[in-house]
Amino acid sequence: MNRRWSIRYLAAMFAGCSTAIDPFRGRNTADASNHFMQGFEAEFPSMGSKINLRWYDGRSNSTQVVLSAATAVADKWVNILSDYEPSSEAMMASQQADGGDWVQVSEDLWKVILACDQWNRWSNGAFDAALGATTRLRRKRKPATPQQWEQAHASCGWHLIALDPAKRSIRTTRPGVRLDFGAIGKGLVVDKISEQLLQMGIDQFIVNASGNMRMGKAPDNTQGWPVSIDVPIMDPNHETLELMRMRLKNRGVATSGDRWQRFPDPIDPRNETADGKKSSHIMDPKTLRGIAEHHSVTVLSDNAMDADAMATATSVRTQNDLAGWLQTVGRLKPGTQVLILSKDEESHAIRSRWAGR
Repeated sequence: MNRRWSIRYLAAMFAGCSTAIDPFRGRNTADASNHFMQGFEAEFPSMGSKINLRWYDGRSNSTQVVLSAATAVADKWVNILSDYEPSSEAMMASQQADGGDWVQVSEDLWKVILACDQWNRWSNGAFDAALGATTRLRRKRKPATPQQWEQAHASCGWHLIALDPAKRSIRTTRPGVRLDFGAIGKGLVVDKISEQLLQMGIDQFIVNASGNMRMGKAPDNTQGWPVSIDVPIMDPNHETLELMRMRLKNRGVATSGDRWQRFPDPIDPRNETADGKKSSHIMDPKTLRGIAEHHSVTVLSDNAMDADAMATATSVRTQNDLAGWLQTVGRLKPGTQVLILSKDEESHAIRSRWAGR
């Protein structure tokens, strides 16, 4: 059985599935003004999975108010960034740029593009948001032909995108280049929902989108929100083993790995043993193939978007000069923590490495 590691919010801390709950042993709290604070939970589908929110508020109608606001934020950014929706701004901008003309984008999309450009430079190309031509091909159920792989690979790479800051415009130097914000998008949406909660006066919260998390202040009388990192074990009667448990506040968390998604690579005529096998959905931009090794990277940073981007870049950099990259992370983002879990394919032993503690 193929078991992999994961990071999870300890939902067991919550009693039941009601919409108005207190996760800490049934105790409600009061803020400095003596307003009654109650724990709430809400969940809604978005970005191919679910976004879960837990928070404290003094308003009895908080569930519907927060759920409506969070859903609106998520829908807005999906309409901007999605590489699944043909009508998203990112997809339409990519198609319009096929002709080699400059395409002006919205201020929201432009800020994301600039963040991707920054992470591409910082990571020496390990983070690349212009791999959409190949990622879309890997997701298809029907196997791609060698010609399709060749065309897709030729249209991949951030170096094929030119930026004009003065006009807030992009241009591609060859047709078929497609933006793919999968390595930064969920973290960004989590941050945007968190910002919305803060604007609504809610500062005790956790937002979780498939392990991309953002925590606000710790709930009263606690040291933080409980988060667990699990690893697989060989006992067939157990799915996972808890590696560590943390209490976090005012942090962003993201995990990149191959737990849920593995896709096919093109047949390599130089390596027949690789034919028909799948690899991680995380691709090495240099080889345009998924990372073969089983590993997981968890990043704790100031926000979820940086943690998301850094986790992907670190996954790729495990293949090349990891030590140098971790030093760069420490310099660029002081206070960032990185946990790397890797599995030895022969012994099945799990090795862990912390950086930035």
